[in-house]
Amino acid sequence: MATTTNDVDNFNAAYDVAETTSWIRRGGYRRVALQLPDEKLGDAATLARALTRSLAAADDAEETVPTAETSGREVFVLADTTFGACCVDEVGAAHRDADAIVHYGRACCSPTSRTPARFVFDQSPMNVDDAASSIRAHAESLVVGKSARPKAVVVIADQEYFWASAALRTRLAPSSGAAGKDLELVVAEAVNVEVEPVRSGGVRSVASSEGHERVGASAFATTSGASREECAYVWLGKEGPAMTHAMLVLSDVCERFGGVAQYNPDVGGSVSTEADGANETARALKRRRFLIAKAKEAQVVGIVAGTLGVAGYQEMISNLRKLIADSGRKSYTIVAGKPNPQKLANFPEIEVFVMVSCELTALIDGRDYLQPVITPYEASIAFSTGKTWMGEVKLDFASVPASETPSDADADADAEPEFSLISGAYRSSARGTHTRDAETTDALTGTELAERASGALSLRQTGRTGAVSVTSGAEYLITRRSYVGLEPGPKRDEETGALADAPLPAARGQSGRAMSYATEHRDRGPSSPPGDRA
Repeated sequence: MATTTNDVDNFNAAYDVAETTSWIRRGGYRRVALQLPDEKLGDAATLARALTRSLAAADDAEETVPTAETSGREVFVLADTTFGACCVDEVGAAHRDADAIVHYGRACCSPTSRTPARFVFDQSPMNVDDAASSIRAHAESLVVGKSARPKAVVVIADQEYFWASAALRTRLAPSSGAAGKDLELVVAEAVNVEVEPVRSGGVRSVASSEGHERVGASAFATTSGASREECAYVWLGKEGPAMTHAMLVLSDVCERFGGVAQYNPDVGGSVSTEADGANETARALKRRRFLIAKAKEAQVVGIVAGTLGVAGYQEMISNLRKLIADSGRKSYTIVAGKPNPQKLANFPEIEVFVMVSCELTALIDGRDYLQPVITPYEASIAFSTGKTWMGEVKLDFASVPASETPSDADADADAEPEFSLISGAYRSSARGTHTRDAETTDALTGTELAERASGALSLRQTGRTGAVSVTSGAEYLITRRSYVGLEPGPKRDEETGALADAPLPAARGQSGRAMSYATEHRDRGPSSPPGDRA
């Protein structure tokens, strides 16, 4: 079937071909990578051709002689992602020497560390007039006859409705209505879709712009100067991971005015005072508290690098290593691509994992994982003596306090035991005699390991391996693993310690085909059929 002009125009509008063309030409990018989610890969070839034609047409309209910059331009597709699909895949793009990336679909909008990027979001239909009237009616219900009134109502839209933010902001402008006089209506804006890399790599550079509060891919600021706690919130979108993420981030400030309300464009009508995912959010918060309590019990910690592109990830990992070392714990750094329960189950010696990734993928439920998986902010609470989690969810790197060298007064305070909510008993602080500096966090010294291994082997011979406090992967292999393989020398009796028989010598295995090995054929004799088996 022939493609009509309307089809082409709709396709170009859906993928924002015109604006992307302008961005590529302004930056002078020659090798442009297109990153699409799996469900959109069917459009990848068409999109690449459309961008190539649009770039050629724009070049022809402004110049007659091709330059070195335009003649060598190439547009190609990244068919798979190294980590989460929401993150800009700088690793994959580097394999093709890309100097710019265009990311399509849902995105975490995290600052990149090496490569410029542009985000193109999906667009879903919405009745803007119905949404504006419903949100205004909800705002009026918050002030009429209420003693506790918010100073502002903030509308946070899902990414697929960012296209309607300007029109919705116009329709919610102050009017003569009650809500217009008494209450400020704020529509959060999308973060900048054109991202320049933060090459300094500093964690603090990832923070939101001054005066703006960021929730996911949205940022807002009130003209009245109202704080987060003085605002009521409305989620504009469907139920899903993005809404759960927003509700968790706002969980510590939204309960004063009834939690996060929701307007679902697919349903329309009035605003629901309680979002569809409110119960799941409450359960998720309880789960986070449990995971932090479990992390306090851990002695061996794994730092999972869930991104190699978000600006500041290297400094975040370095800060975590120092924090864990200062608390007297042992840390291992793991790079495993897209984390899943099967991959992390290969490290049974690790008691808790800390996920260093973008905001959208940092929260892992963990029910399918053998060990707890927590965020860097939760790690700063779990591995610091005297800190208590107050229910706040902070996922950006800038919210994690930098580890500081403890003073003598802090060391004395750390000596006091803490009550464990998991075991129901008091535990001594891990910090103190076990503290090591950051340069020795990846290995015990040979003397330390030999001394602990000697004691662990003694306990192993008596079967009391559970009495050993495991503080490293090497100790886990010695004390906890039941299978240790064949011993190279003579065996010793477990009870008497006397020399026993040596392992069996190596022997030649069977040869031939599986249906009839050579030894089986000789045993059966010539009268037995080749496929006959006992």
